[in-house]
Amino acid sequence: MTQPVQSRSGTVSVRTTERGLPIALRLDPVELRNPPEQLARDIMALCRLSAARAQVARRRDLAEKGFSPAVIRGLQLATEEELTQAEEEVFGDEDDLPSSWQRSI
Repeated sequence: MTQPVQSRSGTVSVRTTERGLPIALRLDPVELRNPPEQLARDIMALCRLSAARAQVARRRDLAEKGFSPAVIRGLQLATEEELTQAEEEVFGDEDDLPSSWQRSI
């Protein structure tokens, strides 16, 4: 089972299987104000990210245990590149982050 993955704002959290099927979902009530299509896109992106993280962890574990690259490829697990893409989809580019989280008083 995977660890929960949260949206950038922390208002949506999902836990999925290794293949991305959601098994737990937590929504902050503020999310219900968003259009349903946007909420669905956000949830699906979090599911893809959760699956990618779990699959990359499995891929690393199998490689450390000596499984051949051909066997690992045959399992069709997410790659490091796919994980990076899924993280960018959910969290955006790091250039979008503010230089400080402090706000003026």
